[in-house]
Amino acid sequence: MSYLLARIHRGLILFNGSLAGLAMILIFLLVAGNAFARYTYGGSISWGEDTAIYLMIYGLMFGMSWAYLQNKHIGFDLIRRLLPPRWLRWQAVVIDLVVLLVGIGLMVSAFEFISARGARTSSSTGMPMWLFQTSIFVGGALLSLSALVMSALRFNEQAGEEASS
Repeated sequence: MSYLLARIHRGLILFNGSLAGLAMILIFLLVAGNAFARYTYGGSISWGEDTAIYLMIYGLMFGMSWAYLQNKHIGFDLIRRLLPPRWLRWQAVVIDLVVLLVGIGLMVSAFEFISARGARTSSSTGMPMWLFQTSIFVGGALLSLSALVMSALRFNEQAGEEASS
């Protein structure tokens, strides 16, 4: 079980990190190409700015999950320092639960938003808006999955420590 869990953990880190990095590269190329076109040809790509914004949202969603899986997210270290050492595991479990609930909340709100406005098309790209609005749903799903994996890893570590004691 721990081997499978570790592979899932590494796979999710690779998946999220790769897609967040790809989004950043595409944003850079799009913005640089748009700036180049603006200053050399006097015009820019009409769909460039909106697409860069949508890519940024997707990149943020992948990066959010990537950071959580590596414990590189923003945390309240002051609270952590004030807690007794035996409570630190429970604090991590509570944080995992809160992150799971936030991820589910993102998915639910994204589903409602897509249901209400997903049929519209983007005026600049001509693409259906649900393609871009799905980023919030995907981000919520990845964050929920990350919280479940991190929680399972924490329980697995705890079980391993108790067995060796």
